[in-house]
Amino acid sequence: MNKYRLKGASGKVAGLSHDLGQRTRIGSDAACELRVDDPKLSAMQAEISLQADGSLRLVQLDNSGDVLLNGKAVSDALINSGDEIRLGTCRWVLQAPGLRPEKVLTQQAVKRGMNWMPWLMAAALSSAAALAWQRGWLPF
Repeated sequence: MNKYRLKGASGKVAGLSHDLGQRTRIGSDAACELRVDDPKLSAMQAEISLQADGSLRLVQLDNSGDVLLNGKAVSDALINSGDEIRLGTCRWVLQAPGLRPEKVLTQQAVKRGMNWMPWLMAAALSSAAALAWQRGWLPF
């Protein structure tokens, strides 16, 4: 299941990626699927698991440290692509194609804007033709 991954954004995990499995425990213990040597992380601080419906769930396993989801402390929450997870001094961004947050799917967000390229090209060509005519480069 290499469809989902955590991309390290700060701390000791900055720039590193970790593919998520069916269950990924995060902490400082060697038994964790995502082991991070950070003094602010407990042995098994949190777990990300794939649910039967295809969603991802973040669960706090140890109360001795905070689990922050998009800056707010959580103990159990569903997570979506682009969500930020912070444990100790480490921060990850969830990359999960297909798990888009509802705010991305609003009508305003998916509404196509006007394509300005044809208009810009027409204006550039008109300006070039006018300049060429003014300088006498065109025979008419």
